[in-house]
Amino acid sequence: MKTPRSPGRILAAIAITIFVVLVIGRSAAIFYTDALWFDAVGQGAVFWKRFGTILTIRAITTVVAGSFILANLWYVLRHFGPVHLRRRYGNIEIAEQVPRRLLMTGATVIAVLAGWWLATVQFGGLIPVAVLAWLRAEDWGVVDPLFQHDISFYVFALPIYIRVLDFLMFTVSWSLVLASIGYVLVGAVRSRGRQIHIDERPRVHFAVLIAVLMVLIGARFAIGRYELLVDGNGFNDAIGYTDVHARLPAHILVALLCVATAAAVLYGAIRRTLLPPTIAVGGLAIGGIASMVLYPAFVQRVQVEPNEIGREAEYISWNMDFTRRAFGVNDIERRTFNYRRPDAETWTRMAPALAQLPLWDLAPLEKLFNEIEGRQGYYRFTGVSYDRYRQDSVLRHVAVGVREIYQQGLPEAAQTWQNKHMTPAATRGIGAVVTPTNETTGGDPTYWLAELNPVRRHEAAPAALELSQPSIYFGESTTEDYVVVGHEGRFDTDSMIAAGPPVPRVTTGVPLSSFVRVLAFSWAFNDYNLLFSRALGDTSRILFVRAVQDRVRAIAPFILWDEDAQPVILDGRVVWMLDGYSVSTNYPLSRAALLSEGRAVRYLHSSVKATVDAVTGEVAIYSIGPPDPIVRTYAGIFPGLIRNGEEMPEALRAHLRYPPLLFGVQSSILQQYHLNRAATFYAGQEVWELPQELSPEMQRRLRPAFATMPMPGSTQPEYLLLNPFIARERQNLTALLIARSDPPNYGKLVLLEMPRDDQIRGPAQVQSIIEQDPVISQQLSLWRQQGSNAELGRLRIVPTDSSLLYIEPLYLSAQAGAIPQLQRVIATDGTAVTMEVDLETAVAALRGETARSPVRNGAPEAPRPAADEWTQRALDLMREADARLRAGDFAGFGNAWARLRTLLEQRDQQPVPR
Repeated sequence: MKTPRSPGRILAAIAITIFVVLVIGRSAAIFYTDALWFDAVGQGAVFWKRFGTILTIRAITTVVAGSFILANLWYVLRHFGPVHLRRRYGNIEIAEQVPRRLLMTGATVIAVLAGWWLATVQFGGLIPVAVLAWLRAEDWGVVDPLFQHDISFYVFALPIYIRVLDFLMFTVSWSLVLASIGYVLVGAVRSRGRQIHIDERPRVHFAVLIAVLMVLIGARFAIGRYELLVDGNGFNDAIGYTDVHARLPAHILVALLCVATAAAVLYGAIRRTLLPPTIAVGGLAIGGIASMVLYPAFVQRVQVEPNEIGREAEYISWNMDFTRRAFGVNDIERRTFNYRRPDAETWTRMAPALAQLPLWDLAPLEKLFNEIEGRQGYYRFTGVSYDRYRQDSVLRHVAVGVREIYQQGLPEAAQTWQNKHMTPAATRGIGAVVTPTNETTGGDPTYWLAELNPVRRHEAAPAALELSQPSIYFGESTTEDYVVVGHEGRFDTDSMIAAGPPVPRVTTGVPLSSFVRVLAFSWAFNDYNLLFSRALGDTSRILFVRAVQDRVRAIAPFILWDEDAQPVILDGRVVWMLDGYSVSTNYPLSRAALLSEGRAVRYLHSSVKATVDAVTGEVAIYSIGPPDPIVRTYAGIFPGLIRNGEEMPEALRAHLRYPPLLFGVQSSILQQYHLNRAATFYAGQEVWELPQELSPEMQRRLRPAFATMPMPGSTQPEYLLLNPFIARERQNLTALLIARSDPPNYGKLVLLEMPRDDQIRGPAQVQSIIEQDPVISQQLSLWRQQGSNAELGRLRIVPTDSSLLYIEPLYLSAQAGAIPQLQRVIATDGTAVTMEVDLETAVAALRGETARSPVRNGAPEAPRPAADEWTQRALDLMREADARLRAGDFAGFGNAWARLRTLLEQRDQQPVPR
């Protein structure tokens, strides 16, 4: 008859079962919902291949590590005698022998857990995908000059070799630790006074493990030679003479000493003597210090430093060549800019180049859009981007902002579960705002696309700017939780939330077509309101991972994705375009470059573009330009994931832009790597710097800026990205880097180098000229005294075939408000300065065609009284009051109205100058 189980054991078993189900069950729900998400975006094959690879590599490494650890534990268990558990019942003590199979079961569990942990630590994250890349690596067709290995060895193979060796060393180390604990527990390793006594069997066991570990360390030193090509100790942190002639041989010597030490340890254990291991360990320590530290220092001090350029010239040339290749500046087009002061003919020829020059900066436009076009507190513009659209045959430079949902801005009473997850008006943004950047109406931008219910399109807007489906379910800042669309309930009747346009039919969400799916999503999101909602139906779909950056990162995490997404209006909806980069930290002989997030890379190429539909969330990834080996490798691993660039619709190709992140890194590299001679590079001569942007808050590096203008020597406008260079520790302009974005010239770089004999003013010098101009300074002071904030915008440098024009917008806003207006445009050729109401008038003043020219023949001219100064100021305040009222800012409206009354009272008491 079986003994009944005690209630305590039954309750414990139930509690353990519930705990396991809760822990494993939620993990299973997350896995299941992730699989459904990948299938919904058409990348189910990618998900399962990644999962299969991870599972396979984890299983293999767990078996390898677990088997090795279990073999060592089994060997320890053989040393055990019978193990007894003693129990006391009153005055009676009972000794019960633990079955040998139970000990083996415990050892097996420990080995499996240790192996799984080691496999997770060493082969977690993207390492399994990197293993696939190593197995399918594409050749680069370029070999290093020292070892003659293809670059693929360093980018794909070397990191895996190092990872495997580290994994094996950790496995052996853990086996040594666990074996030591076992031998201590059974008394095979014990302390006698100040001495430690080790039995024969453990001594041999320890010797074998230490010998294996020493061989692995030797292999790590041997392969570490190649790491010197990635991160050397020579000039500019690249490989140098000392690395090649001292450190490389030292790595081989230490590797051989490690093997010799392993043999000595085994010999000493067998012969029961400590002399050979002691001598070997001492020799390893002395040899390692002498070869890895002392000898390289001697070579550097005696051979290199007295004749450094002669010793390092070859390696500097390697570094210059491979750094240019790594960051895509090796085939840059270099032109000499034959600068001369502009004359009347130059101004006439320059007129077409100025027609589409952007005058509105993105920062004031973002403030303005949020104030005027935000409409409700739960909408916001998290960024504004430049782009271009064709109006008839003219390329127009525009700024585009997208109105995204911001649920934290909902009224507190409206922040219900249904509103946040199922009410269309509270779960999506609506529409976009588009304005041409070279136009202004009374200080305000001209809106080609604005408002939201309905979206208003200006009659002058290009035909492509048509938003028939303005919903924004997927955006840059759409980080809220999941939303459900296509459900049966109607929640748009909430009076605190505007209904907006009709809800589109979203097809790329995950269908909630069964109870199992609803349960899985409820469990995965830890939200059981979804499970008990009665609004779900057969047509319901769930949308999640709604931030476009997270969306593409989940699909292709081996690509570095830009945080800045570009909105494009295409076929009646918003489509986001993101730049993707091939990166590597193991490209040999290249200098490291820091990205904005602090990550250091030695290879950076813009190789792919991704698009995300703001309505459906559909994702497409395209290879742009000649695919580099990294993209070719991953395209081979995941067929169909990366499409050929020729498959991108022509309407989208017209909006390609050169990646600002890559352009910034290339500009940083070219500060030093524009030089061609190793001697000049070593001496630090003719090194450039990127200019600083002077702002009231701080000095920061002048950021690259997009502009629509012709290339120097051309009359056809292009969408260009420009960055100036100045001389080190000086402020004069030395070069302009220009990136071209329009097909068929997309991706081409042009470097305009200024004549060395001409002292052409750089951005800081030009800004100083502007701010020191007596007329401009006096006008700025007058505005500020009248309660306005006067801010100078971004300085723009416009090159023609032989001259430069500097343009800077000036914005006015009330001190109590944040609605900027473009009120003046400042133009200068580096000597004469003008400030007028628009660019055309400012340039005409430089030509001498208007009455006002603040600087003429080097002498300041007194300001010309403006009869309409009072009127203009009154109009400014009236517009501000009207804008405040439309935005619902009644306090701001009252403030502007009071200042308008004060201004009119002052005018009544003081005559207008004649």
